[in-house]
Amino acid sequence: MRQDDWSDSKAFRPDGYEQEILEYGEFEQQKIYFNFPAGKTACPLVIWLHGGGLTMDTRSYPRDLWNGEYAGAEVRYRISNGTFNALDSLADAAKAVALILKKLPSLKVDPENVFLGGMSAGAYLSAMVGMNPALLAEHGEDNRKLKGLFIISGQMTTHFRLKQDLHYRETDCEPVIDKYAPLFYANRKFPPVLFVTGESGRDMPSRPEENAFMAAVLRSLGHPCVQYFSLPGHDHGAVFSSCDHLIMRFIEDLRNGVLHG
Repeated sequence: MRQDDWSDSKAFRPDGYEQEILEYGEFEQQKIYFNFPAGKTACPLVIWLHGGGLTMDTRSYPRDLWNGEYAGAEVRYRISNGTFNALDSLADAAKAVALILKKLPSLKVDPENVFLGGMSAGAYLSAMVGMNPALLAEHGEDNRKLKGLFIISGQMTTHFRLKQDLHYRETDCEPVIDKYAPLFYANRKFPPVLFVTGESGRDMPSRPEENAFMAAVLRSLGHPCVQYFSLPGHDHGAVFSSCDHLIMRFIEDLRNGVLHG
C-alpha cells in the first residue's frame, strides 16, 4: 500500500484538480483535503479515510479515483500515539464526515452521490460512521445521506488498536463484538455497501472471514445491496492496489440506479 506524507498533498494529486483544505479542529491532524476536478460541478464526491492501523498519519487514496470525474475529500484524523487514542480517531471521522455533509450545498458536488470509504483502519472508521447512525446524529447529520459505503479490508469486530487503548483483556486476534464493532450495527437500513478483502490466509488474520460474515448477515437481514469480493492471491496491501475498479463500478452502478445484492 502506498503511503504519502500530508505535506506533499498538492504534489500527489494529478493535474486538473483544485485543492481546498478545511480545518475541523484545533489539532494539526484535523483537516479535510478537498480535491475538485477543475471547471466541473455536480461531481460525485468520494469521502476517503486512510489506513494505517489507527497509528499512522499518512495518506493513501486509490489512484484510479483521480479520473477527472469524481471529487475527493480525504479526511486526516488524530491517531493513537500516546497523546491521542483510537476513540479520538473515531470521533474525528464522525465529526469530519458530518461537516462535509453539512457543507454539501456549498461544494461543487452532487449531494445525491456522496460515497464514504477507506482502507484497513480507514475502512473500519468508514464502517462505524456509515453503519452506526448515532455517530453522525450526534452532529445533526444522517448516514442515509451517503449513497454507498466501500469497506476495503476493514475490521468488522472491535478494532485491535482500540482494544489496546481501552485495555481490553483480549489479544489482537481475539474477536470482540461490542459497541465499537461494525457487526454490532448490522441492519438493512444503512446505505449500499461494497466489501473487498484479500485472500484468506494472505490478508490480515480473519479479515476476509469477518467481511464475508458481515456480508452474509446483511443479506440475511434483507439489506438490498451488499457486495463482497475476496481477491485471490492478494495480501492486505495488495487489496488496496487492486480495489479501484471495483469501487468505480460500484459508484457508477449506484449512480445509475443499479443495485446488486
